[in-house]
Amino acid sequence: MRYLILAAGVGRRLGEVGAGFPKCLLDVNGETVIGRLLRQIRSNDAAADIHVVLGFRSEAVAPVVEGCRIIINPFFDVTGINASLWFARESFDRPLMLIHADLMLADDLMGALLAAKAETLMTFDSTVRDANEVNVAVTEGRVTRFDEAFAGYTGLYAGVLKLSLRAAGVFAELLDRRIRRGFNEPNGYYFFAVRALIEDYGITVSAFDFAGRDW
Repeated sequence: MRYLILAAGVGRRLGEVGAGFPKCLLDVNGETVIGRLLRQIRSNDAAADIHVVLGFRSEAVAPVVEGCRIIINPFFDVTGINASLWFARESFDRPLMLIHADLMLADDLMGALLAAKAETLMTFDSTVRDANEVNVAVTEGRVTRFDEAFAGYTGLYAGVLKLSLRAAGVFAELLDRRIRRGFNEPNGYYFFAVRALIEDYGITVSAFDFAGRDW
């Protein structure tokens, strides 16, 4: 499995807590957030192929992600997550697990996630209810919608999207097409790609619920 960790953002929502400091380098109990992710991935997958997209303060993060392939989004300050994914589009040539770098999971939860058999899945938490957040709608264990500010959601998106080889290829193609057409709003998200996977390509996106787990 290839893992693509998105760590290019400025982290403005942290306010003064993270001012001028990459949020993935925040120390929690003696371990950086991104360092924790790398440890967990490698302890569960000895053959892990880890790619990391950097942008803001990349020179500070790079030493912490030694052994990973580093991809730079040089326009991190004026673009959003879709641009970071586009710069990493060559990483989508094999099954891929996309992980947001500010995600923290308990070790046992990460183990369960990486052991999940579904080839394509999305994580969410059915106990977190906030209509203004990025949410997921689930029916019979399958994701039916991924968006923000919509009625009928099941829970909060939890920052992990696992893609099969076919799904990864389609995702990269859709992303490339949109970026080249000029649709790259700084606040844009990859809702459109997941929607197309489900509705246009008939790819099943299994739902992995974090409810009751530590994250």
